[in-house]
Amino acid sequence: MITVSILLTFLGFEFFYQCSEKAILSRPALLNNWFLANEKLAKIIGSALLILGLILIVVYLGIGSGIFAFLCVLMMVGSLVVLLSPIWKLNISWLFAGFGLLFLIEII
Repeated sequence: MITVSILLTFLGFEFFYQCSEKAILSRPALLNNWFLANEKLAKIIGSALLILGLILIVVYLGIGSGIFAFLCVLMMVGSLVVLLSPIWKLNISWLFAGFGLLFLIEII
C-alpha cells in the first residue's frame, strides 16, 4: 500500500512538474505536445493522483501519521523529480520495474 501511494505521489508530482513554466524541461516531443495542449487536464490528473496517494497512505497509517508520511514522501518525490527530470534519467520501464520490485518486497 505504501509503494502504491509513493507511485501515485510520484506521478502526480511529475504531472505538475511537466506543466511548470519556470522549469527547464527536456522531454520527448510527444510528451511536450500533450502537456502543452492539455495543461489544465494534466493539472487535474496530477491533483487527483496526489489526493489519491494521500488517501491511501492515511487509510493505511491513520490520520496524523499518514499526513506526516505523505508530506515526507512528497518532499522525497519532489527532490527526485527536480533532480532527475531535467537530465531525463527517468525511464518508464525502469521506474515501473523498480516499483514492482518494491511492491513485491512490501508484500513479502
